Amino acid sequence: MFQHSSRGTAVWLIIVGLALALTLIAGEIPAAAAALLLAAYLALAYVVTRRVEVGSIIESLPRPPARQAQATEVAREASGRASNHPRFDPLVHLLDIGLIVDEQRPDGLSLRRGRFISLDDDGVRPFAIVDVPEGIGDRMARIRFEIRDEDGKPRYVYEDDKWLRAGENALLPDYRLPISGNESQLGAGMWIMRVQVDGGMLGIHNFNLSPSLSERRRQLSPDGELRERVWRSEEEDVALPLSLEELLRQQSQQHRAR
Repeated sequence: MFQHSSRGTAVWLIIVGLALALTLIAGEIPAAAAALLLAAYLALAYVVTRRVEVGSIIESLPRPPARQAQATEVAREASGRASNHPRFDPLVHLLDIGLIVDEQRPDGLSLRRGRFISLDDDGVRPFAIVDVPEGIGDRMARIRFEIRDEDGKPRYVYEDDKWLRAGENALLPDYRLPISGNESQLGAGMWIMRVQVDGGMLGIHNFNLSPSLSERRRQLSPDGELRERVWRSEEEDVALPLSLEELLRQQSQQHRAR
């Protein structure tokens, strides 16, 4: 920038200075504005005469912090529950959490996300999306998912070492909790799912496991109404994040290739 000769630069500065002086002498602008224009001219003259690169000045200015990814409402609720846990980890931010109801079919993998799980479903697997700060990213970490029934009994545990890069990471186990065929061993009710990184609790997610359709029909009263109301979450049928969709498809392809 400013690749002109020294003589040309001096002439340019003189012309601009004369124009500014005539403007100030005319007295048609307020004193505050005149002082601001004079200061700007002197600063410009210093930059030009010293051959300071404007780009380097801009780069030296403080930059606003990068915008942090926003957590979903479900993730905020799960983080709030986890904050009361003695091993809560406030450094790794939970962006999303939930369950994926998946079913292997000849034409591929059928997926849906929901808090309303039925004993008729084929199987479920937990997931979480976390944001890792720069200072503790780019490392191997121990990931743990737990699913517990209404009595607190562990029904699903997944542990594995995963590479966590700085920024957003999708955490997804490569196997699921089978439901269909295990109805006699799984009790309906309010279940919980937990996710941990290196022993630090990130989120505690509540979900409902409802009776099978045959059981609900058996529970129907003579007037056709259920004796107990079956809770259904608005979260059901919400689209999965694209990162999880891609990860699930990759796992499905690898499973079929074996």
